Amino acid sequence: MSKHQPIHAEEWLHHLTATRGDHPITLPKTAINLYDSKSRALLEKGLGIADILLNLGLDNETLACAIAYPALQVREIHMDSIVDCLGERSSKLLHDVLQMQSLGKLQHYEERGNHQLENLRKMLLAMVTDIRAVLIVLAERLWELRQAKNRDKTEQQQLASETFAVYAPLANRLGLWQVKWEMEDFCLRYSAPDVYANIAKGIAARRDDREVYIKQFIHLTKDILSSAGIPHFEVTGRVKHIYSIYRKMMRKHIDLEKIYDMSAIRVMVDNIETCYTVLSILQHQWQHVQEEFDDYISNPKPNGYQSIHTVLIGPDNHYVEVQIRTHKMHQESELGVAAHWRYKEGVLQTSSYEAKIALLRQLMEWQKEVVGQDESSKPAQDLFADTIYVFTPAGDIIDLPKGATPLDFAYTIHSEVGHRCRGAKVDGNIVPLIYQLQTGQRVEILTAKQAHPSRDWLSPHRGFIKSARARAKIQHWFREQDSQHEESGELQDKEVKRQQPLHEKTQIVDLRTVQGVTPNVGIVGINNLLTHIARCCKPLPGDPIVGYVTRNRGLSIHRRDCPNIMDGEESGRRMDVSWGEKHKGAYAADLLVRIHEHSGLLRDLTTMLTNEKVSIQALQIQKVKDSSEADLHLTVEIAHREQLKTVLEQIRKMHGVIEARRR
Repeated sequence: MSKHQPIHAEEWLHHLTATRGDHPITLPKTAINLYDSKSRALLEKGLGIADILLNLGLDNETLACAIAYPALQVREIHMDSIVDCLGERSSKLLHDVLQMQSLGKLQHYEERGNHQLENLRKMLLAMVTDIRAVLIVLAERLWELRQAKNRDKTEQQQLASETFAVYAPLANRLGLWQVKWEMEDFCLRYSAPDVYANIAKGIAARRDDREVYIKQFIHLTKDILSSAGIPHFEVTGRVKHIYSIYRKMMRKHIDLEKIYDMSAIRVMVDNIETCYTVLSILQHQWQHVQEEFDDYISNPKPNGYQSIHTVLIGPDNHYVEVQIRTHKMHQESELGVAAHWRYKEGVLQTSSYEAKIALLRQLMEWQKEVVGQDESSKPAQDLFADTIYVFTPAGDIIDLPKGATPLDFAYTIHSEVGHRCRGAKVDGNIVPLIYQLQTGQRVEILTAKQAHPSRDWLSPHRGFIKSARARAKIQHWFREQDSQHEESGELQDKEVKRQQPLHEKTQIVDLRTVQGVTPNVGIVGINNLLTHIARCCKPLPGDPIVGYVTRNRGLSIHRRDCPNIMDGEESGRRMDVSWGEKHKGAYAADLLVRIHEHSGLLRDLTTMLTNEKVSIQALQIQKVKDSSEADLHLTVEIAHREQLKTVLEQIRKMHGVIEARRR
């Protein structure tokens, strides 16, 4: 921003008071002073957002952040200024707001399925550490809708599409009814102006007049119930907004004249017996519409909702819907398994997510009660900390457990993607497979056509996978391999039995490695049996070895200490084998080298291996978590065990090497 020319804070507070037609208000002047005379439009937006939040009972710290946000969003001011003027905590709150807005601007909402939209809503809540960030975002969206009356029709429809998909449902879940209904009415007005106009015209009284009427009806109802001696009752009311009327007309296929709950009150009492007493009193006082009576206390809805519904014809022949329930029923309806937002959005399943929403709304209620105290600004943290939400390259959203890795992501996409995974990119950067993903990141899996899972992935201490889903799919893959071995095992058993009586002397047979190398291995009592080097342990000439008769691949040659050689019932498949006298060619060997991060070490290592005439088949680097160390996973071609011993000794002597061993 150019030379700073501060705007006088009192001028703008007076301006806002005048536009509200209200009593003088108090807003944080420090935030206003961040603006200069060239940023009047941005300041007006910030004050407008703060005004909405002020009506929601938010604290001064939130209001200050709301005022500063529009200028921060367009980089008229920077985060350093926020820290200097408003403090570190405000900067963190605004950081959350910026994160939410970056995701909230995703395009093509209309093309996304309900599951993807639901995950997007969850992601927006999961990625913030302070719930007040959600409130600022919702207030900004409402301000944008209010200002869009004169915008281009395409812009209006885009705003409506985004709001219907994400923002109005969030306001609904958090119990921000005033914000929700105003958003929805604007959305209907912009997306279907003719429908909106027809309903608005068909409503006999303006909304303001209906609100006055319902307040008078509430007051009259309280007097009647008090006179009847009803204890501990509470009466609240509301008028139905235009979009809600429209939805009911569409859902029930009825005309506007058949909407009887444009105005409604709710009576809450201590027990079920009193519910029916109140019903009797009110129906005695006013005529009721017989066909509009529902007793959901005796016959609860499938989602557990309980309440009595009736429609009365009140003063001046206006229809008023009355809901009667106990305080407990109301609590369960708003925050429990029959939550109002899930009923309205058609979400029937229950989960820990709904429980978190309920707790979140309770926290918000408590915050309103202590505005002005220190506790009011404490963030509602960690409610959604057990789940992360990440993007696929196509923009779809995947939910994973906290601590999930690229492998967890790959197996969530498809089993084959997981099986063939050989690397990953996060936000365009290559990361190790043990990298822990964070909410909001974009993940791309790198695959190989002939790749398959590694048993290392199942090791709990290696950190390759977090989700039970991924673990189950990997285990299933290995079980299928064992099953395939079982299917052809009878043929191999017959071959063993046929050869066994011939003689018991050691035979020399051809053993082919992954390079087609043909070393000699001696096998007791077996002739002309297909053999191969086991890939799990890759034995070298000189290693103590054992043979294992597989079901469909002949004899597999393992190191004697290989953990994959089975004992117990399968011990009968083990066979004594030994290396022959001549070993030519190269064998694959897996090495693990732990190093301090050192830019020149990799170059020195490859130079040494070249000098030793050792070829590198594969190399992977994995950073050790919370450390300056890293692991090099190498697969090299080795002629024999002594050469491997020499190579390892030289690696251990290199600067920066902590450990070097064969895997």
